[in-house]
Amino acid sequence: MPMVLLVPLWGLFVLLFLELRTRQKQPKRREVGIEKLKINDFVQRSILVEENSVEERIVPLEEALLINEPGTRRELMMEILYDNPGDYVELLKDARTNDDTEVVHYAVTALAELQKEYDLKFQELDWKMDQEPDNSDLIDDYLRLLNRYLASGIAEGNDRKLKLQTYSGMLEKKISAEPLHLPLRKEKVQVDMQLGNYTDMYRDIEYIIQNWPGDEAGYLLMIQYYSLVKNREGMKKIMELLKRKNIYLTPDGRRLLRFWQGEKE
Repeated sequence: MPMVLLVPLWGLFVLLFLELRTRQKQPKRREVGIEKLKINDFVQRSILVEENSVEERIVPLEEALLINEPGTRRELMMEILYDNPGDYVELLKDARTNDDTEVVHYAVTALAELQKEYDLKFQELDWKMDQEPDNSDLIDDYLRLLNRYLASGIAEGNDRKLKLQTYSGMLEKKISAEPLHLPLRKEKVQVDMQLGNYTDMYRDIEYIIQNWPGDEAGYLLMIQYYSLVKNREGMKKIMELLKRKNIYLTPDGRRLLRFWQGEKE
């Protein structure tokens, strides 16, 4: 009976004994400082990241769209969707006519999402322009957005024509405030060239030649204009005028002139 009565007391004693031993053997702890959170620079630099960007695989994707490799097509198409589909618009447009319905679905979905993003941006700027139609900064933002949209290749058919007309109108508005802004004049000529607005195109080129007679821009643009309206006599006169006035031509200008003269590089 005495042994039985001592069991609870003995258990408590053993527990206290073990706790004391544990505390005595526990190593000294040091406060964790901010330096412990820093990653060793050498280790960080030694980490190798697989460089297999989708840009390096564009040619394989173009080939995959032509040959019967559905696995490769789908894998690379998904990479484009997760990377930046806006950089591969032409490729996505080609993929819409592919025999693989899944690839077509990926391409159509990606293009639709890109179109939706641009539409939302245009709606936002349209609303702001309605509030402040003469805000120069808003006009600049709209011109930049139009430039990106048209350069992306997403716009097609009537939508592209409407956006080009808007672009031309916005440039006209900007030019009316800055009539001696040569880059804006040149840009508007290029836009009107795409629209086939040859009357406006000729007017702006004439203005450029009159106000910047020593610059090659107006003469080279006039050569393009005469080419579009199929006026060989006009082209010949401008080329002679360039030589007579001894206008300085940049390498690109000389290359363009040689092209219109039918000379080889």
